[in-house]
Amino acid sequence: MLGQGEVSANYKGARDGVSAAGETVFDRAPNFGINLSTLRFRDPAIEDYFQIGNFSQNIALTRFSIAGGALIFALYALLDPYIIPEITFEAWIIRFGIVGPLLMAIVAFSYAPIFTYRLQGLLALSLALPSLGVVAMCALATSPGNHLYYAGIIIIIGYNNCLWRLGYMHSTFMSLLVLVCYELVVTFINPVPADILLNNNAFMCFAIGVSVFVNYIQEYQLRRGFVDKEKLRIEQRRSERLLSRSEAANRAKNDFLAIMSHELRTPLNAIIGFSEIIANEMFGPVGQEKYADYAGDIRSSGTHLLSIINDILDISKAEAGKLSLEEEPIDPVDALNRSMQMFRLRAAEIGVDLTFRVRGDIPWIIADPRLFNQVAINLTSNALKFTPEGGRVWIEIGIDAQGNFGLTVKDTGIGIKRDDVERIFEPFVQVENAMSRTHQGTGLGLPLVRKIMSLHGGTIELESEVGQGTNAIATFPKSRFVAPDAAGDIKWNALA
Repeated sequence: MLGQGEVSANYKGARDGVSAAGETVFDRAPNFGINLSTLRFRDPAIEDYFQIGNFSQNIALTRFSIAGGALIFALYALLDPYIIPEITFEAWIIRFGIVGPLLMAIVAFSYAPIFTYRLQGLLALSLALPSLGVVAMCALATSPGNHLYYAGIIIIIGYNNCLWRLGYMHSTFMSLLVLVCYELVVTFINPVPADILLNNNAFMCFAIGVSVFVNYIQEYQLRRGFVDKEKLRIEQRRSERLLSRSEAANRAKNDFLAIMSHELRTPLNAIIGFSEIIANEMFGPVGQEKYADYAGDIRSSGTHLLSIINDILDISKAEAGKLSLEEEPIDPVDALNRSMQMFRLRAAEIGVDLTFRVRGDIPWIIADPRLFNQVAINLTSNALKFTPEGGRVWIEIGIDAQGNFGLTVKDTGIGIKRDDVERIFEPFVQVENAMSRTHQGTGLGLPLVRKIMSLHGGTIELESEVGQGTNAIATFPKSRFVAPDAAGDIKWNALA
């Protein structure tokens, strides 16, 4: 047999993630079903947990209500000399000598460590005691007092049922007990006229029915609120666990990509280096001209694969927060001129007009030279990749209206849908259309650009329209500007 604390601990553990048996709450969904007749949860562990929490939350209000009820019951002694003068002394004995002390004793006992929700029947008894006291007065008093004081029973039952947070079944039982005792008194012990009995019973039964119904609805809503709160808590815990697992899986993926990328770069560098030696016939002719062509193909493919691996390594570092900047003053115009040289031949081969333009005076900026070039290369590569033969690509740098440095890459390519603009900044995502499926790519270029720009405190914006082209704008904040004549000192300090 499990004790009260053990049962509630089992549910609380299951609610927070792990049960006593080691299973999680996500493996066994709690049964929050409620018996509508008794208003108890079908799962004993949940009923126990609810009762403990509800009791601890409302015991202070219950004590105050009992004490307040005792005070009100005592104040009604002022009416005794006028309504039941013949038994005023006996009424005061009932009020101050029996009911009042018993109510205060119940309140005092509720502070004892052994007093738990399982003893709330005593609290419900405090509902019956004043009512039974009034029933006793009705048994002792003569007419008309013996049938007028029944109204006090209605007040007490309504007060207790509607204000105290007692269990619905407890308060209902006590209300019916009082009604039965009253019926016995006014029928057999101190009878009242039939018409008065009928009148009193009609009002008393209606008052008990209404107050019990209000108490039923109150407890039902209290339990539904508890269920909603617990379901929300369980979903929150479930979301936290899923997020934790997702983050762990993402970290494992990034670690794997970083390790594999690092391990693949070493043999790839050897492949590229030796294939270049063979293609250039640095140590003499290879014998067959096709072998030199094949070596050139190997070098080209190896260079492309190395570029992909570098992108994977950089994006993995960025997502793990390990991609750091090696900053120094750079001349954007000179850096971009050198980057554009590698694209001029390629643009000519695919029949795309490539233009590079500088607007106004361009200041030097503090940036990571390799990553700055990576931004320009990725944006230009994308523009050329998705621009058909006969199209145009413009690369332009200048100072925008806000005084920041902007790198703009515009093309007349296939464009993308507006709904897909944000999606393509997610790693390994490529927009599905006929043009993109004919081109190779990992979907890492734009996500890497966004990471790099974020590290520099800048932004990357994309404007595109299907069939009209795309406009990519990378913006570096003006806080990174540096005067050319100070660049040497800054670089020297950075190196030192």
